[in-house]
Amino acid sequence: MQDLEDVKDLLPANAQVDDLRYEASDIVIYTGSKEFFLDNSDTVKKIVSEVKKRVEVRPSQKLSKDASHAKKKLKEILDDDAGLDDVIFQPSLGKMIIRAEKPGAVIGKKGSGLQEIRKKTLWAPQVERVPAIQSKVVDRARELTVEDPDFRKEFLDDVGKKIRLKKSVGDEWIRISTLGSCRQVGRSCFLLQTEESNVLLDCGVNPSAESGTPDNYPYLNAPELDLQQLDAVVLSHAHMDHCGMIPYLYKMGYDGPLYCTEPTRDLMIMLTLDYIGLAHSENNKAPYDSSHIKKAVKRTITPEYGEVTDITPDMRLTLKNSGHIIGSSLCHIHVGEGLHNILYTGDYNYDNTEMLRAADTNFQRVETMITESTYGGKDDKQTPRDEANKKFLSKVKQTLNKGGKVIVPVFAVGRSQEVLGLLADEMDRDYFDYPVYIDGMIKAANALHTAYPEFLSEKVQDKVHRDESPFLKENIQSIGSYNERQQVYEEGPGIILTTSGMLSGGPVLSYLKKLAHDEKNALIFAGYQAEGTLGRKIQSGAEKVEIGDEQVDINLDISTVSGFSAHSDRQQIINYCKNLRSSPNRVLCNHGEEKKCFSLASSLHKILHIDTSAPQNLEAIRLN
Repeated sequence: MQDLEDVKDLLPANAQVDDLRYEASDIVIYTGSKEFFLDNSDTVKKIVSEVKKRVEVRPSQKLSKDASHAKKKLKEILDDDAGLDDVIFQPSLGKMIIRAEKPGAVIGKKGSGLQEIRKKTLWAPQVERVPAIQSKVVDRARELTVEDPDFRKEFLDDVGKKIRLKKSVGDEWIRISTLGSCRQVGRSCFLLQTEESNVLLDCGVNPSAESGTPDNYPYLNAPELDLQQLDAVVLSHAHMDHCGMIPYLYKMGYDGPLYCTEPTRDLMIMLTLDYIGLAHSENNKAPYDSSHIKKAVKRTITPEYGEVTDITPDMRLTLKNSGHIIGSSLCHIHVGEGLHNILYTGDYNYDNTEMLRAADTNFQRVETMITESTYGGKDDKQTPRDEANKKFLSKVKQTLNKGGKVIVPVFAVGRSQEVLGLLADEMDRDYFDYPVYIDGMIKAANALHTAYPEFLSEKVQDKVHRDESPFLKENIQSIGSYNERQQVYEEGPGIILTTSGMLSGGPVLSYLKKLAHDEKNALIFAGYQAEGTLGRKIQSGAEKVEIGDEQVDINLDISTVSGFSAHSDRQQIINYCKNLRSSPNRVLCNHGEEKKCFSLASSLHKILHIDTSAPQNLEAIRLN
């Protein structure tokens, strides 16, 4: 490839290059020279200026010191307060992964710690934060991310070569095929195509459809989708309606890269493993198994927010904060040399919350925007967060004061952390002294949040750095077994945060069976309840529901607090479109009930005077 030849020509004679290869869109130089490894900044700057790609210098295997020796040196360098937990060596990649409780103590001021580590160990250090909460699920997820470095080296080199294939000259066209989530909430999936490229945006399940039915999955049998020709998959965030079928792609023959943020990757592992575990426990057949999840992880590439990454010969991807859940991304794709720019929002929130910053609007160019419409209906208006907080706390305290228990069904990721953040604030002010029970995947999700505080709001980051994490309060008790649930039933008043958020499965059903008959208890919906779900039925006033083979009387107090949503409401979506640095020429509305998609599309057209539509599934739309 020409850019590798250009790099070779720019290297000094003493570089002692043992290997030069791609790492997806980046270039890695493996050197046998101690001097060049430790002092290469001027050369790297010159190369980057010439080839316009990120370049990294790592030691070749013959240069790096013995792993045991390097680990000994590392322990000598680091102070005890760094909280060194583990060191993982990847000789083929020249990397030493350092897992510590306080990464800042490893990195040092202006990177001085990393420089010293490089000098004394002759390894390229990579620092990861150890979760402050112990979780076997998170541990397993992290194990998968470092497995088989030899395979990963070859895979990333192959990806880099495919990205750099010479572009053909022909009719420049772009089209998008709608394979899911249009005029519905669930199974998000879009296929973006050009003459050169095929890229899939999200691939999720439909939470309101019966497991195993065609309505549960995207239209992956659409004729335009050929998994053998698929170049890349981009994942906006790790909710099952967006990520739940990604391992299935690898089961059916896809073998290419998956692009997402680091928290999204780890959450995807956790949630998909839980998904197949739940299917087995209910005697249902899962569409894939753990080997396919592992296959996806080994092929995952994790750009940072704002980092421009080539993903095909004619597409560049930029991920930015969407404000929805930790690691969630707005996906901006630049096609060709200025040909077209697409902004796929996934799910987003244009408001600051307890845990997250508002969605980013800084995109230089956007011609086509694909926006969610979950709360895009004409009457959809989020309760202001302060008001929602007051309403929620009032209902909670009212129930607790009369000796009842409060069930709050939540998604493991996002809503549960928002509610916990609110309750933690009350605990800090000594306004709240009741137990908060968390059940389902919430503990694991909390653990992951403690591993990536840089993705959270400044408020939470500050608390973490002061050792006042909202996830580590004494009142918070993790529940994970039948016996522990029985104890919750027998104990006094308390709050139960449990999955699933739409009552479509999980431990929340056990709590409903046991507690729904008692009028002094309460059920608070703090999130969206899709059509057809048990949550929607109860929210709409059902007095008796079937859970498993059991008829359950719904006598407990039912209320809904809308202000905790991780989605933008109608006005926020309109404001977001107005405030984008580059106003779109076209907006496609998806991820909402049919009437809400149409309503939002109509309003955006009238307000912004641009082309809008609410496509249905299996449409193909030319964008340019």
